[in-house]
Amino acid sequence: MPQVSINIASRTYELACGEGEEPRVQELACYVDSKVNELRMQLPPGTAEVKLLLFAALLLADEGREARGLAKQAETARASAADSADSLATAFEELITSRVDKMSKKVSGAA
Repeated sequence: MPQVSINIASRTYELACGEGEEPRVQELACYVDSKVNELRMQLPPGTAEVKLLLFAALLLADEGREARGLAKQAETARASAADSADSLATAFEELITSRVDKMSKKVSGAA
């Protein structure tokens, strides 16, 4: 199993990961580290590292929850659009059928 070295909050960690997942793990670690660094600037100097990591975890959990909510809204909107498209297609089909029926009655009546 591949090993990857990541750096979060000025500490290096060695982690095992799946084959080919090393770049993704590095990317995620950089993102977590950036959150910790943002918090470090906002919180009082000397804030314990464990608190920084806890706040970072909470921020990331909030981002994840918000993203899931947006994804759910997008899925609902997509389903609504699909329903509207189906209704529109049905309405067009009925309109075309009605027009064809009227034209064929005119042609039949003229003959």
